[in-house]
Amino acid sequence: MSANHFSVVGRRIVVTGASKGIGGGIATRLADAGAEVVVVARTETELIDFCAGHERLYPVVADVGVEEDLERIVSSAVNVLGGIDVFVNNAGIGDWKAVEEIDRAWFDGLVAVNLWAPLRLAQLAHGYLCESARTTGDSVLVMIGSIDAVRPSAGGTVYGATKAGLGAMTVALAKEWMNDNIRVVQINAGLVDTPMATEAVAALSASGDRINIADRPGTVDEVAAAVHYVVSSEGRFVNATSVLVDGGALSLGPFDLR
Repeated sequence: MSANHFSVVGRRIVVTGASKGIGGGIATRLADAGAEVVVVARTETELIDFCAGHERLYPVVADVGVEEDLERIVSSAVNVLGGIDVFVNNAGIGDWKAVEEIDRAWFDGLVAVNLWAPLRLAQLAHGYLCESARTTGDSVLVMIGSIDAVRPSAGGTVYGATKAGLGAMTVALAKEWMNDNIRVVQINAGLVDTPMATEAVAALSASGDRINIADRPGTVDEVAAAVHYVVSSEGRFVNATSVLVDGGALSLGPFDLR
């Protein structure tokens, strides 16, 4: 095995929604592997506590649901890191509602965070990713999606649509930016044991239903490991696609809990 196996040493990385859960796992894993990581989250105290004691984690307090914060995320990251090699769009809202309960304000809020914010941040980061790719030959935009992009659960009409839209965005951006040597990859996770999924994990445990071949929820580090591979030099052949990290849920079939 090469000494540089899955190396991200010195890579300048931004991860949104990263003070806990999947985003937190991604940020910590990449920083532990030698990357310099700007961690973006809304809650200042939680974010400061998360970054405390880690010399390669840098907090930026911002809300991707606030338009004015989007530009500040990128400018702040560049001020801290000097540039951007990898941008991970992880922040999102995982709300579900029955169709008859959906109103325009709720719909617009979900779309703003799950679809518009990743697109706008990609626009803002593009120039810096181009600059990185000219130097390194490879920069990466990562979208954190969900298997709901392919098979949404009941109540996931809007959530699933935003994640499917993110998948379409991934392919289109990869094509638009291929001459810039910017790769764009989506990670579609299944049920992962995070604070946001506490109720779903508990319901699964109580039901005894088997929702994937692995017969358990995924872990944060299993998703983070997939991101680590994709953004490393060994992942350079992965582009314009969605990578499944779902324990075989889509292959196994129906898994809606009622």
